[in-house]
Amino acid sequence: MGTPLVIGGDLPLDLESLVGQCVAVLGIRGSGKSNTAGVIFEELLKHQYPLTIVDIDGEYYGLKERYEVLVAGMGEGVDVEVDVDCAPEIAQASMERNVPVILDLSGFLSSERTEFLKSYLSTLWNLAGKLRRPYVIAIEEAHEFIPQGVRTELKELITRVALRGRKRGLGAIIISQRSAKVEKDVLSQAGILFLHRVVHEADMRVYGELLPWRKSEVKELVSALETGDCIFVNGETVLPTHVRKRETFHAGFTPSLHVVVSPELRRVSESLLEAIGRRGGATSPEGTVAAKPRGCEEGDPRDEPLLVSASPDTRARQAALPAEARRPLEGGAVSTALLSPSSVPKEAPPAGPDVVQEPLPAGRASALAGPVGKDSEGPLPEAVRRHVERLVARLGRQTLLDRRFLAFLVGSGPRAYSAAQIAAWTDCAPGVIERTPPRDLLEMGLVVRERRTDGVHYRSNLKAFVAREFGVYRPQIGPQELSWVAQSLRERLATLGGTARSAP
Repeated sequence: MGTPLVIGGDLPLDLESLVGQCVAVLGIRGSGKSNTAGVIFEELLKHQYPLTIVDIDGEYYGLKERYEVLVAGMGEGVDVEVDVDCAPEIAQASMERNVPVILDLSGFLSSERTEFLKSYLSTLWNLAGKLRRPYVIAIEEAHEFIPQGVRTELKELITRVALRGRKRGLGAIIISQRSAKVEKDVLSQAGILFLHRVVHEADMRVYGELLPWRKSEVKELVSALETGDCIFVNGETVLPTHVRKRETFHAGFTPSLHVVVSPELRRVSESLLEAIGRRGGATSPEGTVAAKPRGCEEGDPRDEPLLVSASPDTRARQAALPAEARRPLEGGAVSTALLSPSSVPKEAPPAGPDVVQEPLPAGRASALAGPVGKDSEGPLPEAVRRHVERLVARLGRQTLLDRRFLAFLVGSGPRAYSAAQIAAWTDCAPGVIERTPPRDLLEMGLVVRERRTDGVHYRSNLKAFVAREFGVYRPQIGPQELSWVAQSLRERLATLGGTARSAP
């Protein structure tokens, strides 16, 4: 018997049995699935087992309450904010130095998330072939990355790790609330299963194929599982069990009337962050290493964006702006004042409006912007609502000028405006927009640039952006739901630039 893992009850599971293993944790929301995943991560971290957790909802940073874990990405609780370019550096540091990493991808666009993971996982796969060390890759909401019946480059990478990683010491933990939507080849080859309660008939059929019982027995036993209960499968061992509660803070807890206080979190050592910065050639707009503990430096933590890697275009654009426009929002906050479409000029903007930025209270963008409105979004799936919140938070971290730029175009669309017209509305010199266009917004596809005989014009591309960004949720949502998403984003993005009003 190797090093026992305390998962729950007298579960016959040891640390050594996880080397190169594919583990599946399945169950609907509220069944205890995320708690089980958190317990497994706690046990791995307790025994200093290196791992990466792909967290698309920002739920696992609470592990830092007891363990030193590097949280990289965009979202609450991250140690460093990163972009797609620095994925190989983070992966290399994690595997070579046995650094556990949580990839908080909650603030990434779908396309950015895909590119980041492709680069990250490719680096881990190649390094594992050379180092031959035990390492685990855990993937939340796995059905979004390895969907049944769809072939993508990212899916092939994850499937390769899950099915062929054993020889390299690579293991995988697949976590999903929709068993029927996960690639069947991966689930059927998983050596260890934690099967929580499901209710969908399609998911129940998957359980019927994974468990050695009659389908009627499977349905009866699975339907009777309470929160925290699951059926544990490991080879010939099949037994019901109850998983203990995780000891660290669960950021993905279900809201209730009880007050939940976030605990004190452990900080990652500065030497590690500096090493990552050196390996990635990380620089801030001023040319200094930007990888540092978030919020623990002297002075105002909002002074500069915290990026492990920033493109030359982004650095040049930030350097060209006034200090107050470069400064990111505190905690990613946004103004709650609504810039309604009726307040935006239908013809040319006024020659020189005085645009006043409302005070920005501290807090997360998703919290300040308020809950998803039923009037504008209707009965949307929870995953789509969370995606909207993440997107608003992401855009709330853009520069002040870019937020005003986007708010104006979204509120006054669909017509196009010249750089001079936009400059007048955003209260900046026309030359700034001409020299440093909003590259981030253009690359995201939220804004389109058109060259005309009288110069460059810009217009909102929100409708096409929503169709592309939220198209991954089809067929769960259709044209009507996409329209709700577009309307909600139009209302909320218009607040990012503050309120325009006449000077006294």
